[in-house]
Amino acid sequence: MGETPGWVDPTPPPDAAEPAQPAEPVAPAPAPLPAAWQYFTSPTPAGAATPPPTASSWGWQPPSPTPGHRRGEYGTPPGQHVGPPQYVPNPPYVPNPQFGPPPQYTPDPRFGAPTQYGPPGQYGPYPQYGQWGYQQEYKPGIVPLRPLSVGEVLDGSFSTIRKYPRIVFGFAAVLSVVAQLIRLLVGLALNNVPGTFGSTSFSANSNTGDSSQNLHTVATSLGGSAATLAVNALCVAVLAGIVTGVVGKAVIGQRADGHEIIAAVRQRWFGLLVVSVLAEILPYTPFVLIIVGIVLASVSTGVGIFVGVIGGLAGLVLGPLLWGRLAVAVPIFILERRGPGASIARSWRLVEGAFWRTWGLRALVQIIVSVAASILSVPLVLVLLPSALNGKTPSTTALVLLVILGAIVWVLTQPLIAASLTLIYIDRRMRAEGLDVQLTQAARVAAQPAPASQAAPAT
Repeated sequence: MGETPGWVDPTPPPDAAEPAQPAEPVAPAPAPLPAAWQYFTSPTPAGAATPPPTASSWGWQPPSPTPGHRRGEYGTPPGQHVGPPQYVPNPPYVPNPQFGPPPQYTPDPRFGAPTQYGPPGQYGPYPQYGQWGYQQEYKPGIVPLRPLSVGEVLDGSFSTIRKYPRIVFGFAAVLSVVAQLIRLLVGLALNNVPGTFGSTSFSANSNTGDSSQNLHTVATSLGGSAATLAVNALCVAVLAGIVTGVVGKAVIGQRADGHEIIAAVRQRWFGLLVVSVLAEILPYTPFVLIIVGIVLASVSTGVGIFVGVIGGLAGLVLGPLLWGRLAVAVPIFILERRGPGASIARSWRLVEGAFWRTWGLRALVQIIVSVAASILSVPLVLVLLPSALNGKTPSTTALVLLVILGAIVWVLTQPLIAASLTLIYIDRRMRAEGLDVQLTQAARVAAQPAPASQAAPAT
């Protein structure tokens, strides 16, 4: 009788299992930042918050309030019509005689006389755009995220080289040395090293009248020139892909990863070579008719002249047109992850509407690069001039200096061309497609600090 029931005992029986405690939530690890090209292909960058649906998206409409609670507030009871609200003016103000006249303002003598303002119209001009700090431009990287001016395109190209010299100059130097060595080996194999490097040797044997010797010289010169063009095209294409990836990251203020860029270029190197060669060769294809006309002139002079004239006119019209329309094919191939043919077609459509601006920007960059290359090539002329005047083949020392100086000129000029073409592409997309809004969103998401991961509870 004195035993206590079990349901009164505060201590649970020994065989009763303790309730499981809910595990503390562990913050997920932050997702890695996407690659450079994902900011130019996806409409919403990775990690960005999805905006809530609005009345114009997916046909969604906000719920209507319940009608009939208060007339004119949320709705009208069914079957009853209410006209438009009538304007009722406020009654005029009548002062209450009990409180007397309103108090008059008396300035405090401790603060001096109030500031006297001039008559209307004497306050000076309105502040300029951005003078008071409103609507400031957003510049997380090398250029502001808005349509760019000519100076900003050039400044952004130089800023890319200044901020990332290790990646840009490092890869450019490696590619340049490899290209110069391949050209030197090809020249040694063809026994025409000066012809491979684009120089001419005026030897005494060239005037002996031996047709077989002259034919061999022409063949080796053509072979060296073909090898030079092939090697240069491959190195230019690879360097353009690397610099384009660097600029794609630098625009939104992210640090360029050399391993990531090299992996992306290595996976698509053949397509990059194809689109680069097409973009560079297609503008000069109309001039092939001039060569055909020269060949046909040996058979029929009239036909040869006609074909040559047609080729010259086509080259003067179609050459500059193709040179401007295909200016951004390589950046499209790298940043938008398209195929070679799709990149060429996309470049043609994107430049439409701003042909002269694109053509002028590219021509300005080429003029700057040409002037710089001419200044840097003065030692090359001084090295080769004595041999050319004496009718001798350049010496070994001259060829070594030729290789070194040629590599330096290539390293300093080619990255500037690739960076400027990429910024021309980005500027064109910001003007035509509003890419600046997408890049601004991506830059703000990338600039947010990663949330600190919470430690797992100890067991």
